[in-house]
Amino acid sequence: MVNQKLLIGVDVGGTNTDSVLINPLALDTSNRGVLSWNKSATTADVSDGIQKAIRSLLTDCPEVAKNEIASVTIGTTHFINAVIEQDAAKLEKVAVLRLSTNYSKYAPPFSDFPGGLRSVMEGYTAIIKGGHRIDGTEVQPLDERSVREHALKIRDLGINSIVINGQFAPMYHDHEQRAAEIVRSVLPKANIVLSSTISTIGFIEREDASIINASIMSFARKIILSFKNAIRHIGLECPLLLTQNDGTVVSTAEAMKTPVKTFSSGATNSMRGAAILCAEEDWAKGQSIIVADIGGTTTDVGLLLPSGFPRQSSAYSFIAGVRTNFSMPHVESIGLGGGSIVKIAKDLTIGPESTGANLLTEGLVFGGKTTTATDLTVAIGLEDETIEDKSIFQVGDGQKVVGKFSEDVKQAFKQEVKEMLENAIDRMKTSPEPIPVLLVGGGSMIAPQELDGASKVFRPPFFGVVNAIGAAVGKISATVQAIKRMEPSDDKDALLEQLKLQAVEKAVAKGAIRDSLVYDDIVVNPIPYVPNTIEFMVKVIGEVDYQAMHYSVPDEGDSEFEESGGSVAKHSETSANYIEHHLKFDVRAYRPFINSEKEWILSEIDCEFLRIGTYILGCGGGGTPYHHYLALRHMVRAGKPVKVIRAQDFPKYQKGDGAVVAVGYAGSPTVGLEQLSGDEMVHGYNLVKRFSNITPQASLPWEIGGGNGLTGLKIAADLGIPCVDADFMGRAYPLLWQMIPVCYSEQPCFPPCALADGNGTTMLLSEAASDVIVEKVFRAALSEIGAHCGMVSFMTAEDISQRSIHNTTSLAWKIGRAVHTARQNSEVQNCAEYIIEACGGPETAKKIFTGKIIRVDRRLFKGHVYGEIDVKDENSDAVMTIPFKNENIYCELDENGSKKITASVPDLISVNDAETGEALGTQDYRYGLHVFVLVISPSTRWTDTAEALRTGGPSSFGYDFGYTPIGTYVKPHSVIEEYMS
Repeated sequence: MVNQKLLIGVDVGGTNTDSVLINPLALDTSNRGVLSWNKSATTADVSDGIQKAIRSLLTDCPEVAKNEIASVTIGTTHFINAVIEQDAAKLEKVAVLRLSTNYSKYAPPFSDFPGGLRSVMEGYTAIIKGGHRIDGTEVQPLDERSVREHALKIRDLGINSIVINGQFAPMYHDHEQRAAEIVRSVLPKANIVLSSTISTIGFIEREDASIINASIMSFARKIILSFKNAIRHIGLECPLLLTQNDGTVVSTAEAMKTPVKTFSSGATNSMRGAAILCAEEDWAKGQSIIVADIGGTTTDVGLLLPSGFPRQSSAYSFIAGVRTNFSMPHVESIGLGGGSIVKIAKDLTIGPESTGANLLTEGLVFGGKTTTATDLTVAIGLEDETIEDKSIFQVGDGQKVVGKFSEDVKQAFKQEVKEMLENAIDRMKTSPEPIPVLLVGGGSMIAPQELDGASKVFRPPFFGVVNAIGAAVGKISATVQAIKRMEPSDDKDALLEQLKLQAVEKAVAKGAIRDSLVYDDIVVNPIPYVPNTIEFMVKVIGEVDYQAMHYSVPDEGDSEFEESGGSVAKHSETSANYIEHHLKFDVRAYRPFINSEKEWILSEIDCEFLRIGTYILGCGGGGTPYHHYLALRHMVRAGKPVKVIRAQDFPKYQKGDGAVVAVGYAGSPTVGLEQLSGDEMVHGYNLVKRFSNITPQASLPWEIGGGNGLTGLKIAADLGIPCVDADFMGRAYPLLWQMIPVCYSEQPCFPPCALADGNGTTMLLSEAASDVIVEKVFRAALSEIGAHCGMVSFMTAEDISQRSIHNTTSLAWKIGRAVHTARQNSEVQNCAEYIIEACGGPETAKKIFTGKIIRVDRRLFKGHVYGEIDVKDENSDAVMTIPFKNENIYCELDENGSKKITASVPDLISVNDAETGEALGTQDYRYGLHVFVLVISPSTRWTDTAEALRTGGPSSFGYDFGYTPIGTYVKPHSVIEEYMS
């Protein structure tokens, strides 16, 4: 038998199918090992198209025997396209069984799905007793009887795709696995997806990815089996592999179980192929490279790391509008491609409209009547006498455009293309230093050979089929994750070595060559508020052992799909009433509803504004509002009135001396991502109510910043009372006693108060010597009851009128509206100015810096995350350092060797993502993010007295410098007053 050594890569796109036959032992030669390549239109039956493409490759190389082919690797966009198109013929209804006891009830399954996709996928949901805490203890034993009862209901509904999502299942699998056994006994042929096999910590996001995976599984199986049948019909007996989002490959068996992990393989294949094509260039070795993949409609810009793999996105990525938390390539997309329509008027514009696949009939060089980027490029290339090699411009009939455009038009076109690419590349760079830029894709001919910020612009050979090359030369990866509670005798380094070994063995079992494996990523992070508990993650990558992989001989049962083939034509049309991806509204025309009682009744739009605004007021802390936003929106959708009142109107609701329930979560942000809110606040409320014999008439949050800013609204809706437009911080602070009532009272403010875990444990602290003691007692208890609990206290009417910060809900709303207004006006680049205006103008708030995060440092001390970031101005050497303790503390500017503190607490310091205008929590900080730093003046309640300044100023964090205000505080205007008729 001939030694197998040649590889075939196929990239099946929506428009074209690219294929390549490559010799991996000749990648360092001038032809990069490419023996033949083919580009053809994607067929409705992908099996037929793949057969034709591969047969063409082999026909071009008659000297190659079929048994010399070591593998066929395929990348496809058909799975993600089915989701984006919401094609009910390819997507199945999904049943979701949550094992989370009482947690997550306010953010039920599918709650953050766009309406159209939800109508296609949602089949059945249930929340069942079970799940774990972060330390591995059970929240409740798994209710096996309930699992079986729900499985029977699912069977009666005819649903065949089921997701089982257990709280902390990525760390502790037993409840998910036992539940799957029970469901399998009732539905033996069902597609059962365990969330722990899909993604990591992040309950909603992991569940969402699992739902999409379950819904697409049957269609994916059909398509993958059609791939296998195509290989069989050609007579190839070699492994068939599929490419994943992270640039590695998986067997067909694994891909059929987790097709969602292949959704974004197109962009990854392009960058992996680019790495292969430039690997032997001296200038490319050992450094990062920008890859610009220019197609017919869009340009995707990514960063290729020295490892040969693309930089991945931050914690969250979106699939068809659904938020998920698995790794995707970090790609910037712009509306620029070979088919982009060029409009020649007073100002020349390019795209985003495009002829797309119709370029071959609509473009001028093809006899059409539409001016495209290809037409201008061909004209410029053929007319420019300084360009010697004009082969790249031999597209269509170039004579149809020669002499058609004036010099002014051609120069304007070249400048516009250059600026569009430079801006996209700049957003992807992690340093202001020049970086090599690699141009690939069928439309890359439109790009100039020189770009500002590029040390070199390079268009490699075979640039048009680079994604097929990336697919052909794949690697195997494996990841092991664990959260471990360390005993004093435990050796952290020894445990890490064990996990490394597990990752290696896992990769070898998947088909990697042991000696080729390298560690791609190692994470060792302590968990805040959870003593001696550490999160570990190890990822390894290695070469494929093709001899060890399974051949593509059809499995038993494959033949059932053979006749139907692999059709990807859209077979269903979703009603236009359901085609919805985002909440759409006219920001400028929207008016909140204020009733005749001067009560503000929240809508979904109001919830969205508050989600954005509270995070900006969080100053990096307070936890993400996202899951609280989902819960609040769910209440609004369910018809629960969520009412907000002015502080001065509270006496209308007051009974006796008056009381207000103040609420907020305390604990680990990491735990909060997985253990979603349940009835903690209500349990705490009931205990304090029984003890004090007081019934509050309204609510408010401890802090308006971050996720806690929405908690007052949630308990108000639960109890049927209004929430006061106020809070006790005007922001977020890391310590419970850093509140205005503490600054203006000689007696403890919190007791009697309660701490509740939402699972039957509720503690009451009836008395305390000081509010600092309350903090210490509750922090100590946190680690024993889940590390994420609700805290409840009853405050007085006097606290509301004299010792709270008024109209902070209104301020958060106005900030969120400002961000949406900037987006609607296509002025996200000026988002800071919109926010500043919402805060009271430039005398109240200021944008003090813009740049890119170039350093992130974190450490854990006494439950709090300490650290600092460096943000570098990209137009100078200026650097701003921002230390944080859960929240941002101060800003120090280093300019021309001179350091100066430009802002500090109690000023509100918000680091915002320049691409969206939204806030970054300190846990979101990562290298390379473009940000702007916004500083907002605090309420005068923080600056009127020395005690208030000691409580919330620099000295409260251990610093000895004084406080210099950034501006003058302006009390936010009440939304109720502004919009009541």
